[in-house]
Amino acid sequence: MFVYTLALFATVLFLGLKYVYSYWERHGVHHLKPVIPYGNLRTLAEKKESFGIAINKLYQQSTEPLVGVYLFFRPALLIRDPHLAKRIMVSDYQSFHDRGVYCEEQRDPFSANLFALPGQRWKNLRAKLTPTFTSGQLRNMMPTLMDVGNKLLEHMHTLADGKRVVDMRDMASRFVLDVIASVFFGFEADCIHNSEDPFVKTLTLAVRRGSFVDNFRTAGVFLCPGLLKLTGLTSLAPELINFVMDIITNQIEYREKNQTTRKDFVQLLIDLRREAAKTGEESLTIEQCAANVFLFYIAGAETSTATISFTLHELTHSPGVMAKLQAEIDDTLERHDGQITYENIKEMKYLDLCVKETLRKYPGLPILNRECTIDYRVPDSDVVIRKGTQVVIPLLAISMNEKYFPEPETYSPERFDEETKNYEPDAYYPFGAGPRNCIGLRQGVLVTKIGLVLLLSKFNFKATLPAKVKFAAATVPLAPADGFPMRIERRT
Repeated sequence: MFVYTLALFATVLFLGLKYVYSYWERHGVHHLKPVIPYGNLRTLAEKKESFGIAINKLYQQSTEPLVGVYLFFRPALLIRDPHLAKRIMVSDYQSFHDRGVYCEEQRDPFSANLFALPGQRWKNLRAKLTPTFTSGQLRNMMPTLMDVGNKLLEHMHTLADGKRVVDMRDMASRFVLDVIASVFFGFEADCIHNSEDPFVKTLTLAVRRGSFVDNFRTAGVFLCPGLLKLTGLTSLAPELINFVMDIITNQIEYREKNQTTRKDFVQLLIDLRREAAKTGEESLTIEQCAANVFLFYIAGAETSTATISFTLHELTHSPGVMAKLQAEIDDTLERHDGQITYENIKEMKYLDLCVKETLRKYPGLPILNRECTIDYRVPDSDVVIRKGTQVVIPLLAISMNEKYFPEPETYSPERFDEETKNYEPDAYYPFGAGPRNCIGLRQGVLVTKIGLVLLLSKFNFKATLPAKVKFAAATVPLAPADGFPMRIERRT
């Protein structure tokens, strides 16, 4: 009897999956052939590639402007045309204003952050958090950023003997984490000097890869939200949630009780809670505050760390570019008595071009995602994207397409120079575009530039790995499989 029941269950499951994987065929949309039960993500399931690389490789398998794919059990549309992608994010935003990622505010408050919230709830929170990232606020952060930067220089001087090999991705990460601890969490960490600092260890826990449960959570957040709903798992490991909740609860309770203030992100959240209490509006819970602080912790740490370290990697393989950038940094600092300020960072035009080129080759998130919120007819087409359909923009593949960026493998900051512009603007949006772009992009870029100016003004770097980066598997953002080990020398 058991054998027959098992056979019946297997048959029903197989037929059910066959039906799921016939979705695009039934709707008459050009699609890539799926493999049961992986859809089009077998290499991701087998931990051979990262999420971003696996998605972007699907881009190479078709020439259509949009193509149906299966993110495991979830049908989605891959948008191969960058102009259509930009329309979806900008002019036709009202039909795609949600991301379609996992968000269960009641059961899993940490999933209800600014990245994941849908509709009006996202719009309300975005409006409240935007003041954190104005030019005035960024200027106010400069003393904090420079205090952390000076700690970085002190530590780097102890490593720069020209012989010792240092993982500059790790060093960049520790610099960024010290910044985030101060700016967002409101306390002083010691990540630069102490690799065992709880802030470092927590980030390692947050981005660790390899365990089945971690990969299952990641797949549930980005690919199949139903998986987390079905299993009852939270979007983050309990130890992560407890770590952040303890810090934020203590910070908020201490400041509210003692009427103390500090210029950081936690203070903005406290002020929002006070304002809501005065006006009778719905107040942010401590869980909501913690969820959004953690979002900026993980997103800011990964993006700025990656951009600093990928830039250093490219510069070590492009000595002419490095020399030109260091000359600009030297000249600017000499004209300002060696002082690094918000204003003279903005003066460094070639630095800006280098950061833009790094973000082209190595975008913070290699894919952008949206969910169709109103049935949408694709311009100049008979295809209708139905409400609820997941839409994926393969950002990395678009930015490495020679049709839009000539010689895409070449690191060429000059391609972004306004006088010699050599790229398709509608194909470049490393932080997304439209109302739902990255709220913290200016802060992330500022932290990245300060890190690069500090390092390149004092040290030379020599690579120990080939120019072609080998990416780590089973991750969402792009990360080098072996870090970025480099030899460092003091500049004279």
